[in-house]
Amino acid sequence: MDLIFRAILSYVTRKSGLRLEMYRESYLRRRIDLRMRILGFQNLSEYYSYLKGNEREVNELIDAIAINVTDFMRDKTPFEFFMNRILPEMGKKRLLRFWSAGCAYGEEAYSIAICAFEATESDFTVYATDIDEDCLQKAAVGIYSESQLKNLDEKIKQKYFEKLGNRFKVKDFVKKRVRFKKHDLTSQEPITKFLDAIFCRNVMIYFTEEQKTKVLRDFHNALVEGGYLIIGKSESIRAQGFECVSLTEKVYRKV
Repeated sequence: MDLIFRAILSYVTRKSGLRLEMYRESYLRRRIDLRMRILGFQNLSEYYSYLKGNEREVNELIDAIAINVTDFMRDKTPFEFFMNRILPEMGKKRLLRFWSAGCAYGEEAYSIAICAFEATESDFTVYATDIDEDCLQKAAVGIYSESQLKNLDEKIKQKYFEKLGNRFKVKDFVKKRVRFKKHDLTSQEPITKFLDAIFCRNVMIYFTEEQKTKVLRDFHNALVEGGYLIIGKSESIRAQGFECVSLTEKVYRKV
């Protein structure tokens, strides 16, 4: 790892608190290269000088690293599995607790809430976390384009969203079940304990093996016995303490 690249990581870590060394080097280089192309810089030294003189660029780089492209019930079938298989198995617990880890603009967190409303009569809370404060602010507002709801049928849209011109706002009774908070998986303890299910989809693919091990250990500690972990379709885990429930849907259970 060259000195300038290491200096950039160190500077952004000091400014933001995000431990960039826990992300894969190849991934970080691609995201920095993206910012350099956008700004027209030819080498890391030029970009580093610009970065130190422009605090806003620290946030722009963090945004580039924390890719936040998603939509409601992304890949759909894992959410159908959660709604039709997992939630009914949880029975009638007084309170269910779920965590959307890396929630981006809130689509996943609200999708979890919609599944819970559809499949259980239990009270529930969805904890939704991300490192990007701008994302969290927009998630709390809960307004989305029609394209972001493309995986939802019309009945679900009418039940859980208000139409605002050509956009859709999550209804208040849904928003009340979701708690948004800034959280860094790479350095902080789990957001809470005694969770029934954790969604962490398409996040760990950017981590080093060391960081992935840390995060999976945290998830294991945060889940109740028999609690579920749902990861991204392109991800896989080999962690002690989890058994695979569905390889197709990438659903695991704490044992």
